[in-house]
Amino acid sequence: MSRIKFVGVALLVAMVGVWVVRSFVLDDSDSTAPTQPPPASSTPGDESSTLEQQSEPIAVVAASDLAGVPVGYPRSERGAATAAVNWVASFPTVVRMGPLRLDDMMSQLLSAERAASGSDEVVSDYFALFDELGPDFAERVWMESPLQVVTTQSTESAAQVSVWAMLVTGDPVDGPIEVLWRTHHVSLVWERDDWRIDDVAITEGPTPAPTDTALPSAPSEFVEVDGWEPAVFADTTAGGE
Repeated sequence: MSRIKFVGVALLVAMVGVWVVRSFVLDDSDSTAPTQPPPASSTPGDESSTLEQQSEPIAVVAASDLAGVPVGYPRSERGAATAAVNWVASFPTVVRMGPLRLDDMMSQLLSAERAASGSDEVVSDYFALFDELGPDFAERVWMESPLQVVTTQSTESAAQVSVWAMLVTGDPVDGPIEVLWRTHHVSLVWERDDWRIDDVAITEGPTPAPTDTALPSAPSEFVEVDGWEPAVFADTTAGGE
């Protein structure tokens, strides 16, 4: 079995075993959608700029973060989609936590329905990754990059969002650094004034074929990029404003 398949199997076990029962609990922020800023005062010659301001989409920004995971979104379809995308991008943050911190964080992130057993499952799956990948698995290169998102169902209290993402992982010194393409099917519910993940199913693919002309990069190049902020956080978290 190739390394990426080995990692993929371990991660699917962990993600399906962990994320399927996890709820994305968000901070108790204002539950109303952000209002559009008032248009500039009307003066001769500024009508076009006023119309542009009125037609600009309202940015959906996480109000804060919990242990590095963005939280706090408006009660809207876009808010649910942004929460799902940012949760997928937060996987490297989650996987690098120790068992005690992970347990504490997830006990806060879980919905009331899932909290009874979910926290124990998180720790159990953490040690499953420990056994599969070794004690230094948190030191690997871990990047989960959401690429496409679609909301398939949406109401005031629930949403179904699918996120196609690229997982890049490998040994930061010896490599190889490999990639796994997968789709996260995220069910969200509005609970306690925020969006929470109620269920996640992860499927492999769709997977593109690599080009024959592209040569693998040295692990050191991925280590540098691994320290960058996820691109989706730039416009959807308070720190990116």
